[in-house]
Amino acid sequence: MTNIKFENFERECLDEIFDEVAPFSQMEKNEKYFLNGAVRYLKPKNILEVGIAYGGGSSIILNAIKDIEDAHLTSVDYCEKCYDKSIDKTSGFIVEEKFSHLKDKWTRYLGGDVSKFIERIRGGYDLLVLDTAHIHPWETLNFLCVLPFMKKDSWVVLHDISVQLYKYREEDLACRYLFGHVVSDEKLTPAPDFDPYFSNIGAFKITDDTRKYIGNLFESLLIPWQALPFFYDKIYFPYATPMLEEDLNDIRKIISKYYPEHKEFFEHAIEAQKTIIKHKIEQRTGLKAAIKRNFPYLTRPLRSIHVALDNLMRR
Repeated sequence: MTNIKFENFERECLDEIFDEVAPFSQMEKNEKYFLNGAVRYLKPKNILEVGIAYGGGSSIILNAIKDIEDAHLTSVDYCEKCYDKSIDKTSGFIVEEKFSHLKDKWTRYLGGDVSKFIERIRGGYDLLVLDTAHIHPWETLNFLCVLPFMKKDSWVVLHDISVQLYKYREEDLACRYLFGHVVSDEKLTPAPDFDPYFSNIGAFKITDDTRKYIGNLFESLLIPWQALPFFYDKIYFPYATPMLEEDLNDIRKIISKYYPEHKEFFEHAIEAQKTIIKHKIEQRTGLKAAIKRNFPYLTRPLRSIHVALDNLMRR
């Protein structure tokens, strides 16, 4: 398997619809072929896609399984309407408008995190295609919630693992955290499209070690979140997005049921995020913050004095 190049496998299948689907897929050229090749090579019967947007990825997958008997795609998106506010259409609209002949192999769930739906819909997935918010810890939490429903030796395709290299996307680190922390004997990436060294899409196989070392992903939840529970303010956190209490509760139910040994750690990680938020607010408000903003040249000597006084008090 490690020698396979998904992006080069049965490219002609995607070529049939490439020009039609390309404007509605936010994947680069090689990334589209990588997704197509992964489906064509692995021949999964039960696929879960988390993150639909326009439906470009859904269309690529549906086209790739059109001749695979009994293959089915289930797609989930947090947004009922396409996240692009300039388009007043339902998430996945391109499938209905341009590829309606493929809809008999498609089921769609809208209006909630995947943790809200995962126990209601068919399990036993051969392939997970994950392309959601890119704001930590969404992708990690999405994967943790889906993993109990994945088959042995199934695969995950993860998009935007290097999106932080794009201008203005420096904070979008969720996919890189997941791809870097997950343990797998096999991780594949195609030739890069926009960067000479780093691919923006990857795939990994779910092995025994993936489940054995799942604690790595829980540990990554100590990295400061950009999806903030309990508090959200653009003034203090310009790159953050809110995480609703109902979303967190849906995730809690899955964690508690399928990862009981990590349940307590998960709750402590949430409390740790509250502390991090509190510290960030303190750093941006009050006299110290005002001095730092208006008189940056005073910051270092004042800090030195503070450290010296603190050391003196400890003696």
